Amino acid sequence: MARPRNQEARKRELVSVTSQLLVERGQGGARLVDIAEAASLTPAAVSYYYPDLADLYADTYETAIEEYLTRRREHVAHIESPVDRLTECIALGVPHAGTSSRSATVLLMELSALAIRQERIVASGMEFEAEQLRLFSEILESGVAQGAMRLQYGVLETARAILAVEDGIAIPVVAGRLPSEEALHVTLSVASSLTGADLLAARR
Repeated sequence: MARPRNQEARKRELVSVTSQLLVERGQGGARLVDIAEAASLTPAAVSYYYPDLADLYADTYETAIEEYLTRRREHVAHIESPVDRLTECIALGVPHAGTSSRSATVLLMELSALAIRQERIVASGMEFEAEQLRLFSEILESGVAQGAMRLQYGVLETARAILAVEDGIAIPVVAGRLPSEEALHVTLSVASSLTGADLLAARR
């Protein structure tokens, strides 16, 4: 790792290294010694920037969710039809092998497992969920306003249901028990039944 000129630059590089290790090896392969080796530093040097490794994990998590949310919002921002926007938004949340969506999902899953022990990750996780619900809700409200969707439940309830399916189905996909396309089909089917819109047709 090249030596950056300031502490914040070094921290960003350590976050990048930690992200890569978590995706490739999981938590067991992202210990202090692993991070130091991958960063071409000594463990003591890593500890200089992050005396508590939990703070490095927390920074990594916050960076990951910011990038995930930004990518998702930007990707669907210019899609005019709320049905197409919701369809594409859901598709972006399904991890596909060899894509950034899978890497992002694996990273978030690895870091979310730490949430029960680390307050910063708990707080970030709550904000991450709130932002995702906000995005889904905005799309659903637009769909209802345009007459393109007929919700069986309230906007927030519907958004929570779609997000719950998306989160739950990601685990068997990442584990290799469920093909990505099948997971997408299931999620779109559930969302279609909740919104009264044919999201499967919009995907074709």
